[in-house]
Amino acid sequence: FLKRYLLTENHYQVPGLAEWKARILREVPGAPVESFERNLLRVSNYEKLRRSLHTVQGPAGHSIPPRTLPGPAFAHADTASPTFDHWWAFPVCAFTHRFTGNERALFEAVKDDPSIKKIVLTRKKYVEVDGKNVVVLPLRSRDGQHYLMRARQIFIKHSPTRNIVFPVSPRLHNIINLWHGVPLKRIGYASLDMRDKLGRLSKEHRKCRAVIAASSVDAMAMASAFYPLSYNDVWVTGLPRHDFITRPQDELPAHLREQSARLEQLLDGRRLVLFVPTFRQAQEDAYYRFGQQELAWLSQWLERNHAVIGVREHMADQARVYRTALETIGALNLSDTWFEDVEVLYRHASVLLTDYSSCFIDFMLTGRPAISFAYDFEQYVHGERGLFYEMEQVFPGPVCRDFQELQVALETCFDPPGPLERERYAWKRRLLLAHADDANAWRVAQQVKGLYEQPQSSSQMAG
Repeated sequence: FLKRYLLTENHYQVPGLAEWKARILREVPGAPVESFERNLLRVSNYEKLRRSLHTVQGPAGHSIPPRTLPGPAFAHADTASPTFDHWWAFPVCAFTHRFTGNERALFEAVKDDPSIKKIVLTRKKYVEVDGKNVVVLPLRSRDGQHYLMRARQIFIKHSPTRNIVFPVSPRLHNIINLWHGVPLKRIGYASLDMRDKLGRLSKEHRKCRAVIAASSVDAMAMASAFYPLSYNDVWVTGLPRHDFITRPQDELPAHLREQSARLEQLLDGRRLVLFVPTFRQAQEDAYYRFGQQELAWLSQWLERNHAVIGVREHMADQARVYRTALETIGALNLSDTWFEDVEVLYRHASVLLTDYSSCFIDFMLTGRPAISFAYDFEQYVHGERGLFYEMEQVFPGPVCRDFQELQVALETCFDPPGPLERERYAWKRRLLLAHADDANAWRVAQQVKGLYEQPQSSSQMAG
């Protein structure tokens, strides 16, 4: 018997479990240990698994589990460690623990460049990537700390404290905030619900070397959100993950093509109505409750249009109100559990249904219709977060305040747009997206390399 719990938890602190495959093969030659390992990596908490397998036996016969440096010790070691310009660290998402979004797109752009050491720092989920000069390690490990201390460039998507965890020095590292979208809702220093946290926010933002933006208008919003960073600290490169929306299918990374094939099979020729609601602080108490008659109408409309709703709720949402309600009319679960990369969903969606999520800005790259179901407009805009822009000025489709308006919008969403509608759509896209090509990640990489254009010393190149 091979007890998976022993390997993943090591509750008895057994040393030497790193040799488990060799030990099994000695007892059972030909045992499918590679299959066992793939299963372990798929279902286990990778942080715990690696810690379990790296427990060693001390000189007195006692077990020594691996430990990370605590904050003060890490800060001291970070100050004393050399840093290398060409070491780029990519901590995964602090919420989903997945390697997706802008940081993954940037990684894909440089993964085969042998002059850059790419360090992917994982959390609970195992990450498998390819490329040249790539290292994959748990963030919360001594090896992870070692590489993090030496990486001059660190790419995050939320905040330094949330994504990096350890107190790296902003004087020694360039922390580049790639964020995760073009914000419609106010974020950071500009958000209405952050007025009592401005001191803490400014302290976090000072740690960042730069923030990226999708256009000059977006750059002004990001500068206000990331105060005290200035407009000059915002790079108008475009968002790297937008490359995955505009790039030809056969040029996408393999993991995106695999997700695309699975989605095509799931749709089975039906149109996809992609429903991406934004997060509400009150969650379950704040989300719209579809009545039975409304659900019946939606079901009938979908059948008439040979379509299906796919629900992609916010990564921080725990209530799952919409998925539960819409499953009764055959809605698809398109959460990141099944489809890690939302860009795949954009590529296949015939229409986007959202509320205030900035996903509509990403979706404008497709040129397809979008509908906002803004049922709580006044409360949300004036009471929860606030918006950077007037909704009707930037949203490319109808903004519906109740279900009746939503019905009207859905009935006409597949009709070909007229010349005036096409021009309005194009103008709004140009306003918020300066780049509609697939070179956003390349532009970010060039900006980062520009930070160390000067000749490197022999000690820097030693890494």
